[in-house]
Amino acid sequence: MSNETFIKQIAPAAQANMLAFGILASVTIAQAILESGWGRYAPGNNLFGIKGSGQQQTTQEFINGKWLQIVDGFRVYDSWSESIRDHSILLASNSRYAMVRNEQDYRRASRGLQLAGYATDPLYADKLIRIIEGSDLTRFDQVEEEREYMMSSDDANKIINFLSAAWTCTDNVEAREEFHRLANELRKVSGQM
Repeated sequence: MSNETFIKQIAPAAQANMLAFGILASVTIAQAILESGWGRYAPGNNLFGIKGSGQQQTTQEFINGKWLQIVDGFRVYDSWSESIRDHSILLASNSRYAMVRNEQDYRRASRGLQLAGYATDPLYADKLIRIIEGSDLTRFDQVEEEREYMMSSDDANKIINFLSAAWTCTDNVEAREEFHRLANELRKVSGQM
């Protein structure tokens, strides 16, 4: 799988969780990239290296100024989406990550993760920032929430006029009533009523 394919595969879940939990999608995606090697190393679908019970794995930790190899327990998920959701819940519900929640600047959020001790790597924030900037991940931080469509009054009236020729030629009372009902709905959608 290409790097861009990996990004596009996890971006929708990262964006949905950004709206739900206030964790920037760019930061979530960058962490998944860094922690899983672009999805290539995610045993148990654990994209973020979240520790817990589930399975034992060998990992690298930076302890007392040295990289050490240790064996630890890691959580297991049914899917990458479930892993992303659990990651967002972890950051949103744990008080030590308060500086990351609802932060709109990916640099500050990345530094906040490092300060909070998310990872032992002393260059963790720098690596996240390089990934975000190198892959233009901030493009996923701008999500428009669904809003009601507003049709222009000109377009609504064109549709009504176009259809009225067909509906006014009929003697069918039910058809004419339905046309008027639909015409009024178009007027509402276009803000005329």
